[in-house]
Amino acid sequence: MSTLNFIDLALRRRVCLRQGSAVVGYYVKPIAEAQWFKFFDGIVSTAVRDGKQIVQHTDATSAGLGLVADALKLGDDAPPVPLAHRLAIANILTSAYVPTPEETAAQEEMPPEAVRLYTIWGAGDGEGDAMRRFKNLVHWFDAPSAEQYRRYRRDDSRAQIVSGSRKGTTIYRGAQRTLAALYDELIVNVAGYAVNGTDLQGREQISLHMDTYHKVSAALGLFSAAVPEIEEDEA
Repeated sequence: MSTLNFIDLALRRRVCLRQGSAVVGYYVKPIAEAQWFKFFDGIVSTAVRDGKQIVQHTDATSAGLGLVADALKLGDDAPPVPLAHRLAIANILTSAYVPTPEETAAQEEMPPEAVRLYTIWGAGDGEGDAMRRFKNLVHWFDAPSAEQYRRYRRDDSRAQIVSGSRKGTTIYRGAQRTLAALYDELIVNVAGYAVNGTDLQGREQISLHMDTYHKVSAALGLFSAAVPEIEEDEA
């Protein structure tokens, strides 16, 4: 098992999957920003009016399978990757998220402009057949301006009404590109990341090397409301 306490963004990672009593490994090179944007653009959320009801549907799975196909870059003579493995790899590549207050209760409190991420990251070369769940990833930001928040909200609420649709189909697009751009503008420092064994520091280097999915996840955490503390009325 990996003993590193940081994610090295410059190295390929090995995604390890259990198959019976054996472990199957797939190597994934660092995913380029363009590949991530292709994935984000492939996530489609729709709302279809059906009589008096509105049926909502989001499909991220198809985009995830496309991301895996790009990330693995298997040759024509390579054996096909089982669907169950491709789905698992997609889940691992997109596993970064902002933990709940309950999950971080035992950890050091963070200031409002700091966002903690949890993620699963594949084992590197020579690190065995197990992956690691990282809980020490932190992103520190400058405080967003009102205009930067408006940019996020404007792009997050974009919708496209499909003309000619008798059922009134509305397609919603996410704000991932905007979140990635705002991350680059606001990031100050990070913890838990490295490039070729050297701590990742400074806005320019962080913007250049940070995994785009982690950028979007951390920026989304920055622009999310804090969790209110509520005392229930027992009367």
